[in-house]
Amino acid sequence: MRTLLILIGLYQSANGVFMLGAPALWYATIPGVTETGPSNPHFIRDIGLAFIAAGVGLFLGAFKYDRRTVLVASIFLGGHALLHLAELLHGTTPMDALRDITLIAVPGLLPLAALTAPDRRIA
Repeated sequence: MRTLLILIGLYQSANGVFMLGAPALWYATIPGVTETGPSNPHFIRDIGLAFIAAGVGLFLGAFKYDRRTVLVASIFLGGHALLHLAELLHGTTPMDALRDITLIAVPGLLPLAALTAPDRRIA
């Protein structure tokens, strides 16, 4: 479980750093983002900070064996994943659905598995 949290924490944190450091490049290169409306660098950076915070929460959960930090990180990541899944219900292409499920929903919901681990320690 620890390895899973670390890998997802790295993935989410890297995305956040990309959003924070190069919002225009992030907007132009992440598939599907340009279809959501015009670029707003300030808003992209705000969300980048949320991804970094969630990634740090997953790291802390992995290294401190603390379910609470995983839960707090999962509020954003899980909510973001559920939002994308709900939007899939309104029609999308199979490729867009595959992208959102693979890159957003699975990494956003998988940390919740740490909360259901039978041992009090999540590692």
